[in-house]
Amino acid sequence: MQTESSEPKAQTIVKRQRKNKEDRFEDFICSAKKVFAEKGYDAATIRDIAKEAKCSDGLLFRYFKSKSDLLIAVINNGRVNSQKDILDCLCDSNKIEDQIYLIMKIYIEKFKESEQLLRVILSRAITDPEFDDFKIRFKDMDFLKPQIEFFKHRQLMGDISSKCDCEALVMMIYSLAFMIGFNRQALLGIPQEECFELAKQYIDIFTVGIR
Repeated sequence: MQTESSEPKAQTIVKRQRKNKEDRFEDFICSAKKVFAEKGYDAATIRDIAKEAKCSDGLLFRYFKSKSDLLIAVINNGRVNSQKDILDCLCDSNKIEDQIYLIMKIYIEKFKESEQLLRVILSRAITDPEFDDFKIRFKDMDFLKPQIEFFKHRQLMGDISSKCDCEALVMMIYSLAFMIGFNRQALLGIPQEECFELAKQYIDIFTVGIR
């Protein structure tokens, strides 16, 4: 009887340990976002991030080998989270114009939420040699593949011209959203509602070419 009851208990402990590890990772990411945004990359230290996460420096180094490695993890985490939100909004019943707007709206909101962090990321991407490998990985389209497949599906439904390159379409959506969400919203201080309206205007223009 003791053997039978101890096995489920052991499984519960393993699950709890795994969850704690995942939670700890999320704590590190959230703490790093805050510290990088407040202090900038150069001024921020591993000790600052560990203090924000309420842990020791040594524990943080068990997850990330360097401060640069931690910043790259923050970037990846942001991309994953934004794509999750976008996947949730994809729907076959949406008009193409409305669907593209929903995607761009999510991007614009995300860029606003992370504007200070984006300044840090862009400066490091330009000056830090350790980012070279990451920039190479960032050039691939893997994180956008679900969107590409969605628009290819809409293409088969007849909602988009067969001549339209869906990969180029998705990249254009992302690029325009970045231009509006970061350049105009974060750098120039254009109100978010105006940015949403500008996105609609762009969509009205380029969707003519994908019909």
